[in-house]
Amino acid sequence: MRSFRIQKLLPLAVSLILISSLIAFTPYQKNYVFIDNETDDLAAYVPVESRFFQIIYTHSIHLSEVIESYKIVDGDALMMTELEYEDFNIGMPSNAGEGETFVEQDGKYFIKNMTREIPEFRLFVGDVDAGLSFSTSGQQMDLKKTLERGKSYTFRVERLSLFQLREGVRIDER
Repeated sequence: MRSFRIQKLLPLAVSLILISSLIAFTPYQKNYVFIDNETDDLAAYVPVESRFFQIIYTHSIHLSEVIESYKIVDGDALMMTELEYEDFNIGMPSNAGEGETFVEQDGKYFIKNMTREIPEFRLFVGDVDAGLSFSTSGQQMDLKKTLERGKSYTFRVERLSLFQLREGVRIDER
């Protein structure tokens, strides 16, 4: 009688373990992720609720705000769509590229209609007291409160499993 119970329960237990493992380790939800370039570990993430996002920072030389606007295209690729800035100094473009539009408005410069597609980009978190934020779905998150200063990160869109989500910090809940 006892061996009969074991024969019935063992396949059920193995099935439950396999299903639980599948749920825990199968990537399912798209996230904006920040990967530590030194360790390749997931440092932080934000679930993708909108395919549009911005990186907002204070330029390290002329100390004015720069806004880079992006959208997700073709699955997980990133496309820069607009650049907004206040100064033509070092590191900032003085004109638009082919097919793009340069606009000057209210003391700011815009490069619009950008279609620069990239799979990912590197983000350096400077060890200075200057702004660095990630904005999506009407929410702006201070990256310097989560990411370590003086380190670089790879930013991309990636599907993460429940197990992987345990490794990083969810920025939008801080």
